[in-house]
Order: sequence, then C-alpha cells, then structure tokens
Amino acid sequence: MNAIIIEDEDLTAEDLHCTLKRLDPSIELLTRLSSVKESVAYFRKKTPVDLIFSDIQLGDGQSFEIFKTIPPPAPIVFCTAYNDYMMEAFQTFGLDYILKPFSDESIRKTLLKYTSLKHTFNKGTNEMLFELQNQTVSAEQRRKSIIVMNGDKIIPVQLSDVVLCYIEFDNVFVKISSGKEYLVNKSLDEMEQLLGGDFFRVNRQHILKREAIAYANMGLSRKLMLTLHVSHPIKISVSKEKSSTFLHWLEG
Repeated sequence: MNAIIIEDEDLTAEDLHCTLKRLDPSIELLTRLSSVKESVAYFRKKTPVDLIFSDIQLGDGQSFEIFKTIPPPAPIVFCTAYNDYMMEAFQTFGLDYILKPFSDESIRKTLLKYTSLKHTFNKGTNEMLFELQNQTVSAEQRRKSIIVMNGDKIIPVQLSDVVLCYIEFDNVFVKISSGKEYLVNKSLDEMEQLLGGDFFRVNRQHILKREAIAYANMGLSRKLMLTLHVSHPIKISVSKEKSSTFLHWLEG
C-alpha cells in the first residue's frame, strides 16, 4: 500500500509513519506534505496513491481546501485534535476520522476498514471513492435551508441563495443574492461545512460563493483584494498563503 501523510507537525508525522510501518511493514510512504499549497501542487502530478492520512488544521488553511481544488485521488483518513469537522471530513471522501493523540488500536481499525473496503471494491480506487461518497450522504448534506433571525422573526433561507457568510463582533451573518443580511445561530466553522464546495473561506472572517466574486486585484503584501457583485462595507482580502489555492478554486 502506498500512503501519503499531510501533517505540518514533524513529531506527529514521524509518529504516524512509525506506527503505520509497525502495524503493516508493507506500507510505503510516498511523501509527507505539510501545507495546502504544497499538497495541491503534489496532487496535480497525479501520482498514484492508495490511502491519505491528513491533519485538518495546516499552517496555510484547512486540508479540506486541498480537495476542493483537486479531486481526492484516494480515500482520506483525517487525523485531528478536534471533533468539530467530522461531517465535512466524511463529505470529503473520508474513510475514517481519528482524534489525536491517536493509538495503535485506532490506526489498526482504520487499516482494517480500508482493507475491507478494498476487497469489496476490488476494481480500483474510483469504485472505493464512489462508495464512500454514497455512504456519507446524511441529513446535513441534504439540508436545503437554514434558519435565520430578522428582528423577532425566524425565517428559513435557502442555502442556494447565500452568497456571503461573515463574522462581525462575534456574530455570524449571511448575505443572500438580493443583498439582504441575516443573523444565524451558527459558528463560521459550522457554516463552512454546510455551504460546501461552491464556497471558499478566504480568511478567518469571510466565506464567499464563487458567483459573488466580480474580480480580484493584487494588493499590498501580495494579498488578493476582492470586489464582489453584492455590496459589503468591509474590503475582503485573501492572504498570499491562500492565494494560489483560491485562484485554482475560482477557476471552478
């Protein structure tokens, strides 16, 4: 089995590598990647891989951004210290979700799960990915609307109408295509998971829909400055660390 580790902490990556080799000496580590940008560049080469072990929080963004840009080439095992991203992990062709610090037993169960899936779908990786996608359709994924607040009114808003989601003074708001804004009782992380691949979290405060973006300009410190089709009082920028991944996503 050929594996890849996406992890920005050296000790954690080495520990995982040693654990994998101890449990299954036949596993070959193709490479260790440590950032979103590096991972996107690597996967564009289309090097065959059987299984990916990935942290979620990387230095230049979340690993989900990698697979919004590049279709996952293999099932992914997400290894993270947080349990907040489970839904999005399984939406992203996740085979398993392991909390750090991981144990030999948790890794062993994951390898058995992979082996079982591979034996069931012995035609290749594409069949395995298709099955993972089918298995992870949940009520959350099928959600079409969210509840928002407008004064003392509670209103359902279609997710397809949302073009911008942002945080201001610890409150999270959505803006819809008509330009109206509403307060939502969700965190920005939760909204990122609900909104899916047509949206990109450009920074800590803003999540944008692709069709909301009119154009981008290169600003100071090589940041991309965005102009939107809808009015917004705050100038939105994309950090230089995320710029490459963002532009690949913007291409669709």
